Amino acid sequence: MRMVWLVVALLLSALLSALNWWAMIDFLYWKYLWLDIPMHFLGGFASAVFLIGLLYRRRPLLLAVAIVAIAVGWEVFEYVFRLPRDPNYAFDTLLDLVMDTIGAISAYVIARYTIWKKA
Repeated sequence: MRMVWLVVALLLSALLSALNWWAMIDFLYWKYLWLDIPMHFLGGFASAVFLIGLLYRRRPLLLAVAIVAIAVGWEVFEYVFRLPRDPNYAFDTLLDLVMDTIGAISAYVIARYTIWKKA
């Protein structure tokens, strides 16, 4: 079951990468300002799926700390490389972090009722 989670994480990461590439090439982030929202959800979901497969046993605190580190790390990356930002950068960053968290919580709930389910 652990390998299934890791393969799904790989597929989700490939999907996220392909969507991001397409969005950058066709300027979709500028045409559709809302596109950033589902991309952050998918990023949080894919990160959590990978960590769940990596950890496998239920460790919610470690999972939460790792997700926060990944999400904050991405926001620092965006800031350092001056990626296009909303004029209200603080609100955009907060919304990005919230969407990362909602994506991670979604993966956690799925794991909680599948691989971490008490027999």
